[in-house]
Amino acid sequence: MTEKVTRSNKYNKEIKTKKEEIIEEDNEEKKDHPLLKRILIYVIIFFIILISYCCFIETSLLNIKEYKVESTIIPDSFHGLKIVHFSDIHYGTTINKKQLERIINDINDLNPDVIFFTGDLIDKNITTTPEIEEELKTSLSKLECTLYKYAIYGNEDYNNEKYKEIITSSNFILLDNESKLLYYKDKTPIEITGFNSIDTQPNYTILTNMIDEIDTTNYYKIVLTHEPDSIDNFIIYKPNLILSGHSLGGLIKIPFLKPIFLQDNAKIYYEDYYNLNNTDLYISNGLGTSGINARFNNRPSINFYRIYKTSEDIN
Repeated sequence: MTEKVTRSNKYNKEIKTKKEEIIEEDNEEKKDHPLLKRILIYVIIFFIILISYCCFIETSLLNIKEYKVESTIIPDSFHGLKIVHFSDIHYGTTINKKQLERIINDINDLNPDVIFFTGDLIDKNITTTPEIEEELKTSLSKLECTLYKYAIYGNEDYNNEKYKEIITSSNFILLDNESKLLYYKDKTPIEITGFNSIDTQPNYTILTNMIDEIDTTNYYKIVLTHEPDSIDNFIIYKPNLILSGHSLGGLIKIPFLKPIFLQDNAKIYYEDYYNLNNTDLYISNGLGTSGINARFNNRPSINFYRIYKTSEDIN
């Protein structure tokens, strides 16, 4: 009898122990759930903050990138020339009237001698109303420089019949597959060429043509082209400086990885700078957005160049 009682007690203890283990496991699970929930909440909050930053904060910031450009063939009179280059406003996306006015003021504060705009003024998804047209004319007309303002067509500007009127009314010289000579102080000019991005076979040989019966072979040549991947078609003519846009820097830049949202015709060349057989290529990150209204690690920017003749060649 005693042995039966002992066995029964032992059995009851084992059952109790198992129940206690089950209760402890349940308690542990209950303890884990709040932790997992907190982690999930923190992750959701992080992504909400990140998306808000990309869509509303970084898109409204502005970075001025300054570069020193040197060449042995810059005319003495152009030594120290200040150039502002901006691109891809995509008006109506993340750029509105107030933001554009701020950008205009920032550009004027740099006191440029020459201003270049490399295309895509109004986003393709925005209808150009008379109000938008007037806003752009008023703002762009306020851009000030010592010499001239030049512009070219971007890929989205050809679908906008108002582009040419807005640009020319804002005192820009619109270059459509053509070259102009720019003089400053003396008789030796530099050559400015603007290519459009719509023609499948533009006449790139204009880089070697005479202008106003003047041989430009030995002149310093600046080329404006909207889509940077097109430069492989005319790099053989050895321009000295190429300014481009369109890439928007890929919009989302994750360190050590290729930018995520690269535009067509900007998938070969999309970094800020390249040196290609002694030709300097600078690509603007642009001001607006396209496709998605967000940026990460890639602030809207304008480029500011100081052009110098190399010191050993200065008279």
